[in-house]
Amino acid sequence: MLTARTLTEAQIYVSLVTAADPEAPAVVPARPEPGVNVTEGPDAWVFASQAGEITIPYASERAATAVGARFGLGKSQLIDAAQWAIVAASFARRALDADMAYTGAPDQDRTIVELNWEFAADAVSEAIKFLPDDADEVPDADIWSEYGAAAKARHPHLVSRAKLTDDLEYYRGTLEDFRALYKRS
Repeated sequence: MLTARTLTEAQIYVSLVTAADPEAPAVVPARPEPGVNVTEGPDAWVFASQAGEITIPYASERAATAVGARFGLGKSQLIDAAQWAIVAASFARRALDADMAYTGAPDQDRTIVELNWEFAADAVSEAIKFLPDDADEVPDADIWSEYGAAAKARHPHLVSRAKLTDDLEYYRGTLEDFRALYKRS
């Protein structure tokens, strides 16, 4: 059985493995709903998804929530580094589209812009967790999925330290700029 660190990570995994378009994997999977597709066990939830059953330990979810780690503590055992980089880029595209459409009008919801930039930054941070301290790129062993390997083959610098850190700086900086422009922090 698959194990995710958080319910959010489980949803991201499902979006990756059920995507029809490999260039845009972050489709919206079915939301976990207790009693519908999530059952409670003694130590974990079990999420019955289109990608199979995924276990999410309560302790892992609680620890991630306590420190604000949206996708979980430590490195993912479910989603590889290249997949995280692609997920980050998908959220960044959504954020940029929403950002460009946002005018600050009172009837517009700005949270979609902010949330997508936050998710992009968090996802690229997940990819960065796979970088050894002394390495210029993520080792091939940390790209175990066919999807991740194909993405790296198409984009050889996808998981290089330079690209990942530049992406993180861009996502965070753009979010800060958006908030400053519309006077919210």
